[in-house]
Amino acid sequence: METTLLRRSNGRPQACDPCRFRKVACDHGHPTCSRCTKRRQTCIYTTAPTPKPKRNPLPRSRAPISTPSSTPTPPCTGYLGFTSHSAVFEETRNSLTLVHGSRPVDSSPRRGPRVRSEMPPPLRSMYMFVLRNLPKPEELGSMMLDPCQPDGWIMEATKRIIQKIQDTFPAQHDDDALEDCARTICANTARPFCETDISTQDWIDQFTGVLRWESIGLLWTFWDFGKRHRPFSEQASDSWGGAGGEMVGECLKYCIELALHFTPGNEIILHLCFRRSTMESINTGDASNYHGETVALMTFLGLHAEPPTPEYRPTLCSENKRRLFARVFNIDKVMVSFSGRPPLISRRYSSTPLPLDLSDDDLFADDETINRAVQALDERGWNTEGKLLPATRLRARVMIAFIRDELLEIALSLGSHTTLAHLHTMAEFPVGLIYRPEEVDDPEIDTDTVFSRMFIKLEHLQNLFFIERLMLRFRNANQSDLLVTSFEMVSLTLLIWKRQDRFASIRRDFEWLLMAYAAPGGGILCLELLRPTFHGIHPESPKLSRSSIIQQLSLLIGFLDWVRPSAPNADLCADCKAIIQGVLDHNLNVAGGEGALETLDWEGLQLDFNFDLLDTFDWLRE
Repeated sequence: METTLLRRSNGRPQACDPCRFRKVACDHGHPTCSRCTKRRQTCIYTTAPTPKPKRNPLPRSRAPISTPSSTPTPPCTGYLGFTSHSAVFEETRNSLTLVHGSRPVDSSPRRGPRVRSEMPPPLRSMYMFVLRNLPKPEELGSMMLDPCQPDGWIMEATKRIIQKIQDTFPAQHDDDALEDCARTICANTARPFCETDISTQDWIDQFTGVLRWESIGLLWTFWDFGKRHRPFSEQASDSWGGAGGEMVGECLKYCIELALHFTPGNEIILHLCFRRSTMESINTGDASNYHGETVALMTFLGLHAEPPTPEYRPTLCSENKRRLFARVFNIDKVMVSFSGRPPLISRRYSSTPLPLDLSDDDLFADDETINRAVQALDERGWNTEGKLLPATRLRARVMIAFIRDELLEIALSLGSHTTLAHLHTMAEFPVGLIYRPEEVDDPEIDTDTVFSRMFIKLEHLQNLFFIERLMLRFRNANQSDLLVTSFEMVSLTLLIWKRQDRFASIRRDFEWLLMAYAAPGGGILCLELLRPTFHGIHPESPKLSRSSIIQQLSLLIGFLDWVRPSAPNADLCADCKAIIQGVLDHNLNVAGGEGALETLDWEGLQLDFNFDLLDTFDWLRE
């Protein structure tokens, strides 16, 4: 029986639900389209599209909402550097000021708020979708029960935003009431957002004292963070009605678009963009351009070029800017390591210092407390109490990312003169960041602390991995150091997987760790089994032997098999598993001999990590 081809209201064929949620092209195949077949996921065509309710235009008697004329929206020119078109004119204006002895006139174009009585249909569709999916006020309080610990300011802001919603939102979410709420939020978003010379409380009151679209977006990022850090057993019974990742992503996307419609941009919107980029990478891989949009907004705001100040006095606002730059810079290097594309932000064009190793409690306190906390830091900016704070982890990761930026410059550019003068960075880390194998099974040590130390160790090992691959490429050095590093990188990643009972409460995306660290190292271990370079115990590592390599690769196969078929990198994991299995069969099946490798379909397993330093299965194409 031939399946009837469903069509949309405009006559075009209707995409299946998975392709529609992921916003990718669908070939409309029945009963399963080719994309769903490739991703090994269920292909569903909704039998009847949900009709959109038609509403009459708003009554003419409803007064338009606008912001007071005394508080105009700030200029939308953004950061302009030394080579910008306006730099010369700015110098000329300053010279005229010195000649005439008068104060310069601010001639920057200013944009008025764009809040009108009749909202454009696309905007209205966005904000109605977001508010309809927002939980009722009485349900929001349960959000704070989730065992997640983001930055302290996000936790405090979320509490205040939830309270504000409970105080102002109607009990019944009918469309008329939501329309009124949306207009108020739009008007609040059009108000100027101050980011300089402002106290902590004044800064946070801007998006918690009144509701802006940035405020609503923070709720969705907080909920997503909490959901990813809950055990699997609690996923089906969350208080938000089982909202899926696609719906959360859509709501966050609309909050960002709405906020950018009414304001040129601010650091809260940048935080939302960063979270959206991370969520999309976890859900669908690195195919989206959300990271590029995040970097563009960051440079527009000038967070990469903090002007030098003789006596820097940290505040929550100023430190949050530094942390945002550090996070975006770090994730940019992670993206390059996966894709092999040039980085979007380089250390050569960045002057923003590292965030100080301060706690969020200190930043929320008064000026005297902040000054005492700053004086207690060492000369490099680390805390001297051995605490592992969010800022501690971030400082370590971005320092490693600066080294990786140099490595990527060597790998991806021609004629580079990079010196790698900062490779001693790891040795300068405080004791609280150093990983010790015995602490994995120590119940007295906090799980988040253990994982953070392991993760920083993995990032350091990956830098060493890239260095040794580069040395092999340019100097034909022996593979001994690379083999030891690869074995350690695979073993440490597998340890996280083997101890899922401990780490599942703080980590959900184990497959990302697998493809970033274990799989490339596994390629080197496979090559060692096929082309041995030592016999017995490795001279530089007593844990490394032929037997231990086979054991680690066997566990790696189990890890690869654990990845669910719907995961973004499921196909890559399946190919990797087949290759490693073939190598083990070749080494262990005496009767099979060379035949084990000959019967494996190598042509169909063209494993490619794109970035050649990460692609350690290149021997398949020889």
